[in-house]
Amino acid sequence: MRNLRIIIVISMLMALTVFFSRCFNGHSLVSVDPRGDQYAGASACMSCHQSEGSSYAHSNHYRTSSSVNVQRLKALIASSSQVPFYFSDSSNVRIEEHDGALFQSSFSADRRMATAKFDIAFGSAEKAQTYGYWKDDQLYQLPLTWYTSMHNWANSPGFSSRHARFERTIGVRCFECHASYANRVMQQTGALTTAETLNKTSIVYGIDCERCHGPALQHVKYQQENPSVRTAKYIVPIKSLTRQQQLDVCAVCHSGNDRETQRSLFAFAPGDTLSHFYFPDFAANNGEPDVHGKQIQLLQSSLCFIKTAMTCTTCHSPHTQEDKDNGLTAFVAKCMDCHQGSSHAKEVLKENEQKKRDFNLVGANCIDCHMPAQTSKTIYFNNGAGAKDIPYLIRTHKIGIYK
Repeated sequence: MRNLRIIIVISMLMALTVFFSRCFNGHSLVSVDPRGDQYAGASACMSCHQSEGSSYAHSNHYRTSSSVNVQRLKALIASSSQVPFYFSDSSNVRIEEHDGALFQSSFSADRRMATAKFDIAFGSAEKAQTYGYWKDDQLYQLPLTWYTSMHNWANSPGFSSRHARFERTIGVRCFECHASYANRVMQQTGALTTAETLNKTSIVYGIDCERCHGPALQHVKYQQENPSVRTAKYIVPIKSLTRQQQLDVCAVCHSGNDRETQRSLFAFAPGDTLSHFYFPDFAANNGEPDVHGKQIQLLQSSLCFIKTAMTCTTCHSPHTQEDKDNGLTAFVAKCMDCHQGSSHAKEVLKENEQKKRDFNLVGANCIDCHMPAQTSKTIYFNNGAGAKDIPYLIRTHKIGIYK
């Protein structure tokens, strides 16, 4: 009997040893990620990549979608003046708080017409932030959007200036650029009709590590089991990709959403060919690509791109937040890496330094002159009752000479 107890205890200890050996700094190596059993989850990456992860957590990519943070939203509301927001039919939208949650509610002659809760935020709020609310398993856009340059609320992009709208659905295509995953379910609604619903619990908010670097569970397992190996295994180093493959990683979200996909963009992994995810586009390409979402096309039309081997990461550091105060200086330094022999560039920089010393002013610079902010033709806001369009300015990625 005693020997039997000893055998049982030893067996239990061995089982526990095996179980805990499958943990990596508190993270189980059995995937529980909604994307599938090849994914480790961003938290598993932090054990070896703390510096990159800590920096990236403050970036706009990481914050491009999220569950609504009530306290942060309250701060925006408190700093604004345009609430209630009036429409041309004299109706208005107010932001209300009930039981610790925030709502957008429309009123006509003080009669409540509709109300919905802030559930999801889209956008980092660097330029704007719009919001969605759940109704069963469908997501709808709220009528008011935070517009950062005005430091105020505006009618959500493309909405009518006459009255508030609560019925525009937000589909999985929006999540393909603003999140790392969302599971779409198509439900039969009639003999010939279907409707898209979303699994709320499947959403991986923001752009996380594996959205850009690909599934990492096998990589995490190997590096845990072989800590002395310094070469990354079972993960595709971005620098090992061809120039076009590197561009495709960014183009998943930065080449527009106006083409019909034949495969979910969530399935894209580094090294894939992005064009294979779309149906062929035989339409004539007329006009300049829009500054919203078409950064890759604009960059590719630039002489700087055509005459060099530059990619997106030549100028952008994907793991850090390029803040407004220091970002411009850093970008100008990137320009000077290639244009240090330019007498024009040197004269402009010298003029800037003189203005800083004498007047504490910033004058002309490479970025504002050669990549100016332009009005988007596809994303626009209006001020409701005034029926006046508010230009949505985004810096163009077509590097050139502008008047």
